[in-house]
Amino acid sequence: MNPLLQAILVAALLWSALAAVYVLILRKRLLARFEHGFLFALLIAMIGGALMASTIIGVWGYQSARLLLEEGVIEELAEIGRIVETELVNDQENIGRQLNGFGTSLLPLLDRQAPVSELTGQLRTALNFNERFLELLLFDDAGRLVASSSRLEHAEPVSKQAIGANLDGAPFVSDAQLSQAFGRQVLFISYPIRNGSGPVRGAIGARYDLQSELADIVGSIVFNESGYAVMVDSDGHVIAHRDASRLETDVSDYPAVQQARQTGTVGSIVAANRAGQERLFVYRPIKSPSTVARGAWVLLTEIDAHELLAPVRRLRDELAIGIGLVLLISIVIGHQVSSSMHRPLHTLGEFAHKIGSGDLTSRVDIGGRDIAGRLATTLNHMAAGLQERDHVKEVFGRYIATQVSDEILKGEVNLGGAEKNVTVLFSDIRNFTQMSEKMTPQQVVTFLNDYFTEMVDAVFEHGGVLDKFLGDGLMAVFGSLSNDPGHPRNAVLAALRMQALLGKINGMRAMSGQPPIAIGVGIHTDAAVVGNIGSRKRLEYTVVGDGVNTSSRLQALNKEFGTTILISETTYEAVKADVECRQMPDTHLRGKTKDLKIYEVISMKAGAAPATATV
Repeated sequence: MNPLLQAILVAALLWSALAAVYVLILRKRLLARFEHGFLFALLIAMIGGALMASTIIGVWGYQSARLLLEEGVIEELAEIGRIVETELVNDQENIGRQLNGFGTSLLPLLDRQAPVSELTGQLRTALNFNERFLELLLFDDAGRLVASSSRLEHAEPVSKQAIGANLDGAPFVSDAQLSQAFGRQVLFISYPIRNGSGPVRGAIGARYDLQSELADIVGSIVFNESGYAVMVDSDGHVIAHRDASRLETDVSDYPAVQQARQTGTVGSIVAANRAGQERLFVYRPIKSPSTVARGAWVLLTEIDAHELLAPVRRLRDELAIGIGLVLLISIVIGHQVSSSMHRPLHTLGEFAHKIGSGDLTSRVDIGGRDIAGRLATTLNHMAAGLQERDHVKEVFGRYIATQVSDEILKGEVNLGGAEKNVTVLFSDIRNFTQMSEKMTPQQVVTFLNDYFTEMVDAVFEHGGVLDKFLGDGLMAVFGSLSNDPGHPRNAVLAALRMQALLGKINGMRAMSGQPPIAIGVGIHTDAAVVGNIGSRKRLEYTVVGDGVNTSSRLQALNKEFGTTILISETTYEAVKADVECRQMPDTHLRGKTKDLKIYEVISMKAGAAPATATV
């Protein structure tokens, strides 16, 4: 049974038994023999009910938090493993592209039968393109070694091993003797050299320092205080660990390693490590880059189980304190209720009738801390709330941009219109029409929802107000709800944040095999009318003015210049001390008499103060 359901069932059964006993006492009127029997019965009912509810909710909350925490950590650890696996695959593809490129560049030398010294020189130059290439070797079309260049002094004896060149087979080969000679995990990689589909002219080979690559990828993964990742080879030996002394440790008897090999799938297990510590292991089988490996590698991401549950242990203590407070409060409230039942309920009934008939302006004046007083206060609050709700419904039924509602209720927003200096930001997805033609309507909606979630968060993070969505674009305004003079800077920071979040979105799209997307952002600072525009029945809080059109046209110019973020001269003058920009050619905008100076935003300057704007 699910641990959460089991804990709730046990608590519910216990309280059900106690409730049955209490009902039996009430039916037998066993408390009627006492002078304050009614008080006791009411106190027991209130205290018992409060404790029952708080106990069941507490058990549910504790177990839910524990399960959610464990599931969340397991998902995060599994995601780390997936990222590491993707990194390894990408690195192998990069190696192949580099070696193919090296081989192609050597074709002219092979055609004119260049001397060995010249070939060696070319290999030595190519060796500098990747610091993990320990040695590059050139073979002729018979698989014989022609030339080589190495980073290590002892590489020459290794070069004479009978590994041979790859003229038509799989390129990645690991060799125990080769790894032993270099003192680390080494791959021998070779690719045939040919001109297009012509005959094989030879092969380019390399000794690749796989150990360093694994150390860089796995060693940099640290989370919380005790979490890290470990790579285990097909023999069960640690080949990458943040602690170098743990390398070559045999962990083939770890339950996580054994389950990974048995199931061949991603999973998790709580087990003790060699030091006797309880650890949460998330295992992921990873295909070895070696074509002669006897089995898959295993990536372990692990964290101390005690550390994992520390937050829920604190929650357990807080729940215990909360139940104690509930007990104390229920005793006080129960006593007040039981001793004040004779209050003037008739007046309250008449007041309730007035509220029911629609008179929300009347109030009842009954003081005290008893049930009648609290009920009077509650009814007064309810009447005021209903009155305020009707007002809010009438006012805000006209609004689309609900993020200004708090300011309007506080009286901070002019319900007419006022001229203010603001910064307007427009963003748009490049070639979205062509992209959407290949998508279903549901896919388009899902994509835009995910995209706008990230982009709108960037606007809100830097104090902007979302004005409206424009198909696949959006319009945001900075400085309309405050008198902060730094709104141009906040708008530029929001645009840079949007650009960064776009990288995250494209990373996720790349992992799912989808092409990247590009956006254009235009920013302009100018005076505009800020207020409510529309009909008497439907208003929209927005900004209007020539500056809005200028910002929109700046956004469109990104496509012409091949840029992402363009700002006007007025915005540039406000942010040039903090923002690195590049001036673009002056551009004539339709409807303007003068050419507009525009600038591309590159990045924030070093030492620029962080943004502090909030709405």
